[in-house]
Amino acid sequence: MTAGVVLAHGAFHGPWCWERVQECLGDMGIAVHASDLCRPTTAEDIAAFQADVNGMRDHLGGQGPVVAVGHSLGGLSISGLDPATVDHLVYLAAILPGDESGEANPPDVAEAVIAENFFPALEHGEDGYSSVKPGAAGDLFYHDCTPEDIAWAESLLRPQRLGQAPYSFARAAWRDVESTYIVCADDRTLTAEFQRTCAGLVGSSVVMEGSHSPMLAQPEAVAAVIARAAGQ
Repeated sequence: MTAGVVLAHGAFHGPWCWERVQECLGDMGIAVHASDLCRPTTAEDIAAFQADVNGMRDHLGGQGPVVAVGHSLGGLSISGLDPATVDHLVYLAAILPGDESGEANPPDVAEAVIAENFFPALEHGEDGYSSVKPGAAGDLFYHDCTPEDIAWAESLLRPQRLGQAPYSFARAAWRDVESTYIVCADDRTLTAEFQRTCAGLVGSSVVMEGSHSPMLAQPEAVAAVIARAAGQ
């Protein structure tokens, strides 16, 4: 039985950040697609991601599980999925949003960010988009990556409208879909405390030592967790 995986990147990034994980999953015989999500609103990103998940399900002909993976801000996109269309959610150092269900919620997103690291690293444009200052991303996102990888990743970052993050969910998908949270213990973007709290709210969790971006620094380890979620 073939499984399918759809990947949602975080703020400032693009599908490119998943290339190494995609290669690992492909070598396991898993169908994989990395979505391109950098629209003006969360609602638009969720709609685009849902279309990609639906496309993966169609590709599999309903014959295998579909896993959705969200890194960082991509946690919002996977949380907005129709639970009937996805079999497992994987949150990679991601925002786990609260909702209006009346059940226990994770801390507010504003409490997740390590403010002294994150906000000084940004510059803001008059168009409402923010960018990572040149030279700041290495320490913020990739401090356990090689200098070559840091330079490559920094060259591909793009502006992001961050005002989209406070988004209201009637009922987040993680309430009804089996989920795994990957905690990045040495993350300099999202607090480890926030991540551990989120991990305690979902059904399963894994702790990885390292930065906010293990899909670059530890792609094999990330792929292994995703593969297990896919039943491989």
